[in-house]
Amino acid sequence: MKTNFKIVLSICTAFIIGFGALYLAITIDVLNSAERLDYKKEFFTSQTKLNEEKILLLGSSHLGHIDMTYVINTVSTKNSNYIIYNLADTGDTPKFRYDNLQRIIELEPRIIFYGVSYRDFHQPLEPTNSESESFDIKKQIEKKIPHEISSINPQLLTRETIRTILDYTGIQEKPTYEIYQPNTPFFPLGDLQTKILNKNELERQMLVILPSPSEIQIHHEDNAQFEKFKEIIQKLQDEEITVIVFITPLHRLYLDQISEPSQESFAHILNNVSEQYGIRIYDFEERYADLDIWNSVDHTAYNDRAMIFSDEIAEMILQEIKP
Repeated sequence: MKTNFKIVLSICTAFIIGFGALYLAITIDVLNSAERLDYKKEFFTSQTKLNEEKILLLGSSHLGHIDMTYVINTVSTKNSNYIIYNLADTGDTPKFRYDNLQRIIELEPRIIFYGVSYRDFHQPLEPTNSESESFDIKKQIEKKIPHEISSINPQLLTRETIRTILDYTGIQEKPTYEIYQPNTPFFPLGDLQTKILNKNELERQMLVILPSPSEIQIHHEDNAQFEKFKEIIQKLQDEEITVIVFITPLHRLYLDQISEPSQESFAHILNNVSEQYGIRIYDFEERYADLDIWNSVDHTAYNDRAMIFSDEIAEMILQEIKP
């Protein structure tokens, strides 16, 4: 009897903790989403009033560590006809970027440089056996989840939850984000992003990165992220906006853990986009994999010693806008 009571108590405790964590996570995400929407709205509203030739950088936090002061100065020195905006956004994927696509189009950019990597197209395949689907508890629960919750970015949600717990418990010193780069409205930086980590620190980081590169699954068929990516490109081209795609850099530790099938599917996606839409693709994926410039295994540091990536971004832009 005591054993059964302990089991029931353990289950109830686990449920309470799990539900509480989910509630906290959703609350945090909803509040953060509201804040992000507010300042996004302000940016888009203010910029549509300006009559200027715009170049936009789109992508996730991988682009947020680019030194925009350097990029803007380098490009404007050789061609002052354009103003460059870096719209990097934490946890961004094609499905989430699509939500702001109309606002982006209304900015009337001349060229969009879209940075992507493996996690942009990460989408594990669901089981297709009809018999197993009818008894799939996960699927039944998902059908009951409101859209407001189901549309939450799980990667971003997990990171924000862990960060918030560490901040409020005092386990980790709360970081401050006081580096506001020019023309980078959605991605403030802090001291943490300026640090270059050694190999031992990067190896320890591999234990907690989400999603783990070894668990990334990319399939070029029935991939919702891929389909949204193509929709974005098609709509931009319909508006006569030039689209250039580039692959963001990764550390060797990260690259070595990506499965061969996912590598092949990622290559297939990019080849498909290049051929179908006539898009040029710049590949920075392995270019700095062995250099000492990394803030994490998938982010170069915002640091003078890591300027090589920012320099090549500037050169890519100049290459595409030359007369």
